[in-house]
Amino acid sequence: MLSCLMQWVPCSRDIAVLHCNKSAALYSLGKWREALLTAYESLRWDPEYVKAYYRAGNSLLMLSDSYEAVSMFHRGLILLNMSADRTQVADFIVGIFTSVNDERVFPATFTPAYNYIFSAGFDALIWQTVIERLGQKGKWRSCLLLLSEKKELPPDLRVSQLSLKGLFETSELYVHGDKMQEVVELVKWLISIGAKVETIGMYLLHAVMRLCIR
Repeated sequence: MLSCLMQWVPCSRDIAVLHCNKSAALYSLGKWREALLTAYESLRWDPEYVKAYYRAGNSLLMLSDSYEAVSMFHRGLILLNMSADRTQVADFIVGIFTSVNDERVFPATFTPAYNYIFSAGFDALIWQTVIERLGQKGKWRSCLLLLSEKKELPPDLRVSQLSLKGLFETSELYVHGDKMQEVVELVKWLISIGAKVETIGMYLLHAVMRLCIR
């Protein structure tokens, strides 16, 4: 009889999953503080449950806490990278870069996370997903960071699904004249790894840009 009862007792991972699912539901309702606390509760039950780090990181992003958001994504990425599961690796890298995209001064947690990302040897497919998702999110400042480290990226990297249209609609990149050259170099690099000139846009200025690039 005791053995029958024991099999119904949930393990710590099961409880962690329940809390993580609750965190996701709260996040969807815009209750980011509650979602964060519930993700922390998930990690209390199972500190190695990777999805809870992702839930916590995204909640912290919505709460504008880039310091802790980077830390959560970094810790989850390390755990994920030590496992055989590669499906969420790009999500965590995107989370780290998204956390600092709009920051003028990077939090102290960013440097170790940044160094880890470029020392881990992630393959071209992961980096393709990262860059394409950053572009979709309009996180072009993060793409400028990647441009500065392009020699550390896989030589067979391609981004054929990346649209450049949003890049030319992000006026904040052009506020200072000294940034314009960086944007030019970013466009040249992205096109060199597969981004299509035709995705720049349909406005008159965009047509001129396409002609100049050609």
